[in-house]
Amino acid sequence: MKKLFVMIVFSFSFSFSLPINAATLDGINFADKSIVEGKELLLNGIGIRKATFLKVKVYYGALYLEQKSKEANAILANSSPKQIVMHFVRDVEAKKLREAFSEGMEAANSNHATFKTQLDKFNSFVTDVVKNDIMVISFLADGVAIASKGKAIEKISGADFSRALLSIWFVNPRDENLRNGLLGQ
Repeated sequence: MKKLFVMIVFSFSFSFSLPINAATLDGINFADKSIVEGKELLLNGIGIRKATFLKVKVYYGALYLEQKSKEANAILANSSPKQIVMHFVRDVEAKKLREAFSEGMEAANSNHATFKTQLDKFNSFVTDVVKNDIMVISFLADGVAIASKGKAIEKISGADFSRALLSIWFVNPRDENLRNGLLGQ
């Protein structure tokens, strides 16, 4: 009887700890809002990053914006805060993630070499992830902030770097279905 009571109390309290208004894709939940630099951002869309020719699911990504948009160019041109939340559904070594960020930056930006120092600093904060880890990247008017495994990490300065890093999801993306999902299409 005591075990049953504990299970009921746990189930009851857990059900109220989840966001009331959340979006779910394949059982992965994302809050409908996020706060970045004191500004409320709205969930714009959710997509799935699949890799290799086998289309293996790597992470579910969510894009948060001040105003919803389906236009990648408008999103990139706007200096208001933005956020990408990555919910990993498999283990990924830091080396692979760093390579993906570097290759994405190169594919999306013809002037990618000008961001080498900032990208190297960003990549130095990228660690191994395991299934259900969350990585949050906030794109600010003056730089990029990254948080992983619940720990905020130092901000990397540069408005141009912020825009360039965000562009990897939208300009020559490695996964067009992920891009379309983030754009709410």
